[in-house]
Amino acid sequence: MSRGEVLRKDEATPRRSNKFRSRRFLLTLIATLAAALPSSILLASQPAFGAGNANLVGSWKISGGYLGITVKSENRTTGACAGVTASSQYHMIGCHVTGNKYVFIITLGKSYRSRNVGTISGNKIIGSFTDTNGTVVQYTGVR
Repeated sequence: MSRGEVLRKDEATPRRSNKFRSRRFLLTLIATLAAALPSSILLASQPAFGAGNANLVGSWKISGGYLGITVKSENRTTGACAGVTASSQYHMIGCHVTGNKYVFIITLGKSYRSRNVGTISGNKIIGSFTDTNGTVVQYTGVR
């Protein structure tokens, strides 16, 4: 076949067939990579989401003159944590962290309870408590 001749539909030269196969392969490869990319991003990000809970361990100074707390231990997988308050008369119980959220209860004797909930962001917490006296307070804390 010389230059400028027109091919019929059913006539294909080996040269054109190879070009077609190369292009088809390249397009298939691109399509496969494009389809696989979102799932590979999802798989790569799984450890970030499953890496555990935020770190609440440390001594926290609470705004408004409220008792500071010290979280002495935390299981970063289960979220169970334990700590104490700045006053030995008050006890910290039911401490738990899920993701970047925390909850714990401060008690005084058998009648007083203060349920604390909030968010951990690095060395800062933003939370609130509701106690048995009906008091609702929002607070911040720094480690």
